[in-house]
Amino acid sequence: MSLTNKIHFKMMSFVHETLYGLFRDPYEALNAAGLKPGQGVLEVGCGPGFFTVPAAKIVGEKGSVHTLDINPLAVERVRQKIDKASVTNVRAIQTGAAQTGLPAQSFDLTFVFGFAHAIGGMENILTELHQLLKPAGILSIEGRAPVPGELFSPLGRQGRVYQFQKVG
Repeated sequence: MSLTNKIHFKMMSFVHETLYGLFRDPYEALNAAGLKPGQGVLEVGCGPGFFTVPAAKIVGEKGSVHTLDINPLAVERVRQKIDKASVTNVRAIQTGAAQTGLPAQSFDLTFVFGFAHAIGGMENILTELHQLLKPAGILSIEGRAPVPGELFSPLGRQGRVYQFQKVG
């Protein structure tokens, strides 16, 4: 990993782990996204894991969270947080969001928070998320993002979190 990537991750971690906590309630955002006990959830672009442990607590022991990031430092930091919090329903995966290698129709809900710019654009990522969601699955995105109508139909929004339902 390059020095630039390491510095970028350290800066992102500072923002997520220090500043976010001063201004954001992860539970509020996750509730707006529609997380509920018992769901199978996919977190895309977890970064240092600001939302990961709270998501695991919301879905509870009967639910599960798969969290992914392309950055190995992010995945390692999330694994440390999982261990420290003693949550057992989370699996952290180092992979790109456009080709996860996860089985189709595996998740009730997927959320994308703080992931404004993806290398190669969001189109391939949204196609992958569509494939990974169960029929009538929910995609929740923080902030505005162009979501193709042939893949997802809008359900509404709560604050900065927009919800979409899988089409087809």
